[in-house]
Amino acid sequence: MKRHFIWISLVGAAAFLLGGGGTAFSEGSRLAVVDIERAVGNSRAGIKAREILGREKKRLETNLVRKRTAIESLVKQIRELQLEIQQKGPILRPEQREKKNATLTGQKRRFTRQQDELKRMVQESRRDLSVRGNRMMGKILIQIREVVNEIGKEGKYDLIIERAEGGVMYMKKAVDITGQVIELYNKKKK
Repeated sequence: MKRHFIWISLVGAAAFLLGGGGTAFSEGSRLAVVDIERAVGNSRAGIKAREILGREKKRLETNLVRKRTAIESLVKQIRELQLEIQQKGPILRPEQREKKNATLTGQKRRFTRQQDELKRMVQESRRDLSVRGNRMMGKILIQIREVVNEIGKEGKYDLIIERAEGGVMYMKKAVDITGQVIELYNKKKK
């Protein structure tokens, strides 16, 4: 619903500005389109941020694999103990059987705790990675928007539209200033 409203608003604004309802734009008006997502992702800072996040993701995955391996080892121990109790249970003395059953119960509790801890680690890892990524990309986005404003003022553009999914359906390549935005941003961030 929100996308439809935005889309209708964009179409209405464009129709109004381009001659459908007023004289806001003359024949010599300058219009441009920028793909902010591409500008953020293809800037040096965006590429570096993705690399940092990729390394962090790999580190977190390594920790999770280590934890899973420990849980799998515990599962193997539990199965072996269960098998031993099944096979030798009838010939064991009652106190030995009780001791083995108590050990089995303890290992099952330990397994449950470790499994819960793994789930918590996965959730926290995803959340932390997402927050960190949003924070890093958010800073870059703010700086990219400043560059777009600068290009707009220096290039005397009347309107710069963000190319978003569902927004701009067609444009000439000449009005796409995304490459120019990336280039200027990278120069400023040297």
